[in-house]
Amino acid sequence: MTTLSAFSDELAEAIAYAASMIVTLPARRFTISGVHWRSGIVVTTVDAVRCRGEMALLTPDGEALSAGIVGTDPGTDIAVLRVDAPDLPIAQMGNLDTLRVGHLVLAIGRSDDGNIQASSGILASVGGEWQSWTGGRIDRLIRPDIRPFPGFSGSPLLDTQGRVLGINTTHSHGRFAITIPITTVNRVVDQLLERGRVTRGYLGVGLQPVELTAQLKQSLNLSQEVGVLIVSVEADSPADRAGILIGDILLTLGGEAIASMQALRSPLRSEQVGQPIAAQLIRGGQLIELTLTVGER
Repeated sequence: MTTLSAFSDELAEAIAYAASMIVTLPARRFTISGVHWRSGIVVTTVDAVRCRGEMALLTPDGEALSAGIVGTDPGTDIAVLRVDAPDLPIAQMGNLDTLRVGHLVLAIGRSDDGNIQASSGILASVGGEWQSWTGGRIDRLIRPDIRPFPGFSGSPLLDTQGRVLGINTTHSHGRFAITIPITTVNRVVDQLLERGRVTRGYLGVGLQPVELTAQLKQSLNLSQEVGVLIVSVEADSPADRAGILIGDILLTLGGEAIASMQALRSPLRSEQVGQPIAAQLIRGGQLIELTLTVGER
């Protein structure tokens, strides 16, 4: 047997191994896949569960089961279902720390009739934390060079050993694939199981980036080039209760420089909800410091 033939057989084995944990979720317009993530817990994408309280899924052997919806997080496009399926194999997780652009990856999902479908490609992009187009915090960028297929949404992205790297979804009306990494999925699953929803921190302010003048930087001994101007303050919000005013310029939050809306992602992550956080601002040409308690939204 040639090396290529042996490698081909290894990929087929990896796909067969992973296929045993992938379920079919008939949706209104198309079929969506789901992954048996933990015992009795199936992870899929939000489209699979829109406007439903309970739904049916098909196991790999074609058995129809009733699944209850634990919760959804549109920000990350992750939905969590609960199902009684003690014999259904559980996904094995891969290692994200070793991923590199060019690594071979696999995507497998199920068609309308429940048959397994597979596609392969390379990792086109691997990067750090980013914000989804619906506002969710994604721990790292994983973009496979794989063309989406029917059943692709909610399917797992696999390494060549059949281990799960994340849950696949699509962007730009299905034109290209993006993968929600297992670290993000686990964080969302934990929150949905605990609270039924995903919490996100908020301050209750409207912001506009503003360039700091040379005179202001010199008088306050600042090296920061840009801050964010407070253009509105929501009544009884965390910002309002802390004494933040319209016209203040926010420089830092939790010790991190704030020069854009995106810079707020880290200090306002869900773990910060209910926690005090220090803010440095410019008011009337003077530096001031306030302490806020991060709110929940």
